[in-house]
Parts: sequence; structure tokens; C-alpha cells
Amino acid sequence: MESSPHVSAVPTKGASCDAYNKAVELLQKKHSGNWARQSLLKSMYNIEDVLETVTEAQSKYAQKTEGSRVRKWLGGLSTRIMYYGQIIDVMAQHHPEYVSLAWGTLKFLFVLVLNHEETTAELAKAVSRIADVLPRVKLQLLTFETSWMKDAAESLYVEVINFMMRSLEWYEASPWKHAWQAFKNPYKLRFQDLRDKIDEKSRRMDDMVNTLSHMKIIEIHQVVARLEGMVSAHHLVYQTRFTGLGQSINEVQVAQILDATKHSQFPNPLESLRFCQAVRKRRVGQPGLNQATLLPRLQAWSAALSSSIITIAGAGPTRFQTKDLATEMVDLIQAADKPVIWALKGRQSPSANELAHIDLLKQLTSQVVQLNSKRMVSHVSANFNAPRVASAQSETDWLDVLREGLTGLSEVYLIVDMEILGQSSEENAGSWLEFFQLLETLVNSVQGVAVRVAVLSFRQDFIRSITTESPSVSLVSLRSTNTRGAAGGVKRRQPWGERRDKKMRFI
Repeated sequence: MESSPHVSAVPTKGASCDAYNKAVELLQKKHSGNWARQSLLKSMYNIEDVLETVTEAQSKYAQKTEGSRVRKWLGGLSTRIMYYGQIIDVMAQHHPEYVSLAWGTLKFLFVLVLNHEETTAELAKAVSRIADVLPRVKLQLLTFETSWMKDAAESLYVEVINFMMRSLEWYEASPWKHAWQAFKNPYKLRFQDLRDKIDEKSRRMDDMVNTLSHMKIIEIHQVVARLEGMVSAHHLVYQTRFTGLGQSINEVQVAQILDATKHSQFPNPLESLRFCQAVRKRRVGQPGLNQATLLPRLQAWSAALSSSIITIAGAGPTRFQTKDLATEMVDLIQAADKPVIWALKGRQSPSANELAHIDLLKQLTSQVVQLNSKRMVSHVSANFNAPRVASAQSETDWLDVLREGLTGLSEVYLIVDMEILGQSSEENAGSWLEFFQLLETLVNSVQGVAVRVAVLSFRQDFIRSITTESPSVSLVSLRSTNTRGAAGGVKRRQPWGERRDKKMRFI
């Protein structure tokens, strides 16, 4: 017999179609002499078309037999008679001459009916299950397009097509042929083997999918591990860059803070200090100060671990010594390498006005930021930044900014010559006291920093207001001495004595 011409697979995309085409080729080789099956396969393009053809034949068969009353009665009667079949068989053994021939004929007839019913029901059930299997196989091939899966799908499709072709032949057969097939080849003999193969190959594909899924999960874990390593490496690089960028931004913020604090009506504090140093040098040889009471009080104030404020009260006769003492205190603290800021009256000081307190706090803040600039770079935050400093308006605002600027320091000295606020009079005596109270607020509210404030003044009206309004403030009165020479003038090493004296606690 000549083999049929090769049926080329229709070019379609996807692993499912490829598997179907290869399955068709295998069937063509296996059934090369079956022209009816070859012709049917030529008109189909994928496994879904095969299923659709069988489903249509099944529907036509159901419509053709749906209204058959005889079929319904025979089905019901055969079921009931076969239920009592064992009992009747026992009776037939006792009276074979009466029922043997008739019963054998009826039993044969009813077995044919039941076989036909079983075939109809089982075929419908099998086609339904195959309809559920095919979409799953298609998704499995799309997910795992490997040679193993393609081979398994080809093998499954071969059995599915065989089953479908055999089912199609049964549905299209005549009633007499159904009766003969029900006797010759009931469902279990004709279809059960193919259905078992389909179930087996479907389970095999499911097992392969589970195995491939585990492999995919392992690959995903490996990829995730590599990605985590790459992310960590990039994070480290970007973190370093962002840290440098953040530090640069903070440095700009600190520069802007300094720019916002440099505009003040008071002279530059460094120029004021140099002016006071020059004036003090010209006064060497004048009557000095009595160290007996002054030195111990200053040592105790300097050695205190907590914040404190001390008022050094001079008088008219000691006004120059009072101013020189403020200058020398700044020099000695700087020489001891301790952080110090100051407010000294320079060559020219503004007259008393309502902005004097704010401008003086602003100048002190500028000194603190310059003194603490390295720590300020890391301290820039939502609570302390250039916009907040630029928006400060009141004395309270600038006091808060000054307090923030002290962050990171363990201690700081603040030397204030009250003459910087202008000449004291009955009108502005209250203004001096208000600024003194601002300094008290700073000392009492700051945390984590030992702020040691020394306020110097020879104005008696201001001294009296302090003793009245702040009686708890430590007050030291200055007294002059009439001797000259080694212990006379306010020299470089006076009134503190030798800076290397073990009694002095600047460290």
C-alpha cells in the first residue's frame, strides 16, 4: 500500500502548536493506510480543533438520541433487571427448563444496552476531562518551553488524538454498529487503555512541571542573591556619594548660617578683642586688682562641671581694670585651648537701641558657629538650618539658635563686657538687665554643654538691679591695690597668677 503524501504542519507559533504538529506527523506514520483519518487530520490545525470536532459529534449524537423513549425505558429497565440479576440467576439454576433460554436472551440484550450507556457516559466524561487537560498543557508549555516538555506534550497529544479519533468514529457510527460494538468492544476494551495513557502522560507532565518549578525557584533564589549583592554594592557606592553630597549640602547650609549672622550693628568681635588688647597694654603699670578674693572665685567658676554665670562687679575707680580683666580672661582661656566667645566694647559701639539685644545674640551665634563649624555640618537638620536662622526675628528665636549652635561642645566660656550695649543710664538700665536675664535663660536651659558665663560691669545702677532681681547670682566685687611692680599692674599673668599653676583648672 502506498503511503499517503506527507501532511505539512500549518505554521503556527508556540510550543503547543509545535507539539501538536509533531504529534500529527507521528500519527501519519503510524496510520499511513488510514485515509479517513489522514483526511480528517488535514483539516485540523491544532489540538483544540480536534477537541472541537469531537465535541460537535458528541452534541449531534446527544440531540439524535435525546428524544428516544425506547432508549430511556430500556436504560432504566436494564439497570433494574441487572440489579436483580444474581437472584434470577439462582432461580435459573433450579428451573433451567423454564427460564434459561429466555433469560439468556434478555440478559444479552440488556448487557448490550448497559454497555452502550456506559460507553456514552464514559466518553462524555473523558472528553470533558481532556478539555480540562489541554489548556493546562498549553500553559505548561508556555511557562517551561524545554525539549523535555515538548517531547512529553507530543506523546500526550498522540494519545489524545487517538482517543478523539476513536471517539469520533463511535459517535458517527450507525445504531446497529453501536449495538455490535457494545457486544464486541465495550468501553473498557475499546477506550480504557487510551484514557489510562492520557492520564499517565498528563501526570507525567505535571511531575515534570513540579520539578522544573523547583529548578526555577532555585534559579530565582540565585538571581535574588546576586541582585542583593549588586544592590548592596551599589548601595554602598551611592551611600558614600550621598554622604559626601549631604555633607557638601550641610557645609553650604553652615556657610549660609554664617552669612545670616554676620550682619550686625556691632563691630567684628575679633577687631574688638584686638582693640581691647592694645588698650590694655598701654595701661600696664596702673594700679591692679586685689587677687586674694578674686582668684579663688574665678577658679571655682572655671572648675564647675555644670553651667553657671558669675557677675564681676567693678566700680568707678576700677572701671579700666574691669575692662582689662574681661580682655585678659579671653586671652587666658584661648591660651588654655578652651572654646570661648566674647562680647567686648571695641573702638566704636552703637548707642542703646531696641535691636541691640538681637544683634548681640546674632554676633555670639556667629562666633559659636565658627568655633563649632565641624560639628555644625553634621548637626544641620530640620530644627537647625539656614532657612530657620534666616527667619529668626525675636530675642527668643536667636536665643534658640544660639542654643542649637552649642550642640556638640562639652564646654564653652562666654565673656561679656556690658559696656558693649552702650552707656548705661536710668533709661536703659532695664535694657541691660533684660540682656542679663537672657544670658541666665541660656545658662538654665542649655543641656549637655557646660556654659560658663562671666558678665563684667562697673555701672552701679546695673549691679544694684542684678542684686535685686537675681539675688542668687554669684557676684564678685573688684578691689584695687595701690602697690606697683610685680603685683601692681594688671599684667599678662595677672590677676590669674601663673597659668600653669596646678590650682588653675582650665582643662
